[in-house]
Amino acid sequence: MKKLTLISTLILAGTMNMAHAEDCAAKRAALQKEMDIAQHYNNSAKVNGLKQALAEVNAHCTHDSVLADARQDVAKLERKLEEKQADIREAEADLREAQAEGKQDKMAKYQRKIREKQADLQEIKQELAQARAEQAALQK
Repeated sequence: MKKLTLISTLILAGTMNMAHAEDCAAKRAALQKEMDIAQHYNNSAKVNGLKQALAEVNAHCTHDSVLADARQDVAKLERKLEEKQADIREAEADLREAQAEGKQDKMAKYQRKIREKQADLQEIKQELAQARAEQAALQK
């Protein structure tokens, strides 16, 4: 049963992430599909939770609300991108200071931090590109 719950949770999480940029009908359909799966496995707690989520979608989901959510996602990712870029600049300044002082251990530490932050930056850029594409699709 735990395996089933985990699978359902993963499917629902993926569905909700994907549905975030979709229209309300797609959200309803995804929730109904999940509810059907939960009913098939007699998972009444999951069914009740999905019924609640479906009621929320029915009560509050509009094209404008979905578009507003997409805009908020883009703005949030843009802020996250700016913060990560500032983190990289700070780590680069720390690296330059360590280089000026000739401290090899600190140089290695800051180089590692910069690599990690640049990898994070790339992920954020990809997420932002996807969020912008989803927003643009909603505006059509």
